[in-house]
Amino acid sequence: MKPIFLSIIILGLFCFTCSAETSQNKTKTKSDDIKQIINMEIEDIDMSKIDDGKYAGKVPFREKYLYHVKVTVKSGKIEDIQVVENGTENDYAKKGLGVVERMLEKQSPNVDAVTGATVTSKALMKCVEKALTASQLKD
Repeated sequence: MKPIFLSIIILGLFCFTCSAETSQNKTKTKSDDIKQIINMEIEDIDMSKIDDGKYAGKVPFREKYLYHVKVTVKSGKIEDIQVVENGTENDYAKKGLGVVERMLEKQSPNVDAVTGATVTSKALMKCVEKALTASQLKD
């Protein structure tokens, strides 16, 4: 009877250990993804080199979330930034929308992130950077 009991305990501990490692790996992956976005470099764009038109930029996050913007350029200026998708759409994502006004004011994607919404801010800034360096949208 003791060998069976011991085997059950060992099997239980093995399952618990495997479960804990899987959970830690998921957390680590999320943390790595967040750090990657927070540490992204955002480039200044020479707006005089951007033709008038509408441009799109996208940044995926954790395979299930997407940041997506459309940027309208007219006469060498960013006229509008439309946020099509805002990642998780949670409260942090909504707070991060404040970065759009900063980019319009500075006429650049390279602005300060919104405190408390750094991931969303950086993702949206990168979207605008990508949009301005991408090909024009065909409507």
